[in-house]
Amino acid sequence: MKREFLEDVLKTVSRVFVVLILAVVIGIAFSGVRIVKSGEVALVLRFGKLVGNTPEEQIHKPGLLFCFPGFIDEVVTVSTDSVMQQDVYTHYTDESIADGTYMLTGDNNVVLINAMLKYKVSDPVAYALRINEIESLIDSSVRTIMVETAAHTDVDVIMTSGKKDFQDSIHEGVQARLDMLETGISVQALELTSVTMPKPVRIVYEGVNAAVIEASTMMEEAQQYWNTVVPSAEAYAQNLIAAADSTRASKVADANMELSEFWGVLEEYERDPAVVRTRIYSQKISAILDNLGTIRVVQDDDSVIIIKP
Repeated sequence: MKREFLEDVLKTVSRVFVVLILAVVIGIAFSGVRIVKSGEVALVLRFGKLVGNTPEEQIHKPGLLFCFPGFIDEVVTVSTDSVMQQDVYTHYTDESIADGTYMLTGDNNVVLINAMLKYKVSDPVAYALRINEIESLIDSSVRTIMVETAAHTDVDVIMTSGKKDFQDSIHEGVQARLDMLETGISVQALELTSVTMPKPVRIVYEGVNAAVIEASTMMEEAQQYWNTVVPSAEAYAQNLIAAADSTRASKVADANMELSEFWGVLEEYERDPAVVRTRIYSQKISAILDNLGTIRVVQDDDSVIIIKP
């Protein structure tokens, strides 16, 4: 009786053990089946080594993925459709230069710049397997390119008219640096979220800008005044010169005419002085009488009175 009981127990344990073994085998077999979601790709590492010799063999697209169990194959998934972003800061505070890092511009001014980088994964193998601490690498790359670019650009250009070109230059430089490091990242956009100066420097800078604007305004007003006054003065001067030339020409003509008359009278006088004197005297008396106008002669005893009405 006891022997039969032991045999039943052994048979039961054997059946349970077989079932457990089968369950474990089936679980291990199905542990190698993975689902790669849409927008992702998968890489298979077999004992830590990438499986496949070409990108087509190494990168597995969305769908079912059959591989060995987890203790043999490790599956790494990488998102290739989503756009990731990372903020990059070049300073901690704008209250004091000593409290944080800063950048020098090409004209030796101090500028503080924050940026936001948007990127996608272009090479899953490089992104997942070749680079560690990708965020730190992106941060240092963007900082380095911003410092190099700012060092060759004036602060006025960075903060005003050339901000877009400055931003584009950083974008190109960051992409080139990430490509050189083989990060497998494609930069989609780089936006300068803040471009300013430390507070102590900004106060002085704004004061200088205000002075420059005031000087420019004064120069413009002076130019407008010059444009108004100088042409008027030149026109007035030309009128004076023209009037003087006209007066000079008239006086010279009168003098020449009188001189001609003098020489003519002199020739006559040398020929017959008495006749010339009489004629000249008569002309003068006639001119005087013409100036007097109408006269009346009144006889008063022996005196003759000439009355001009």
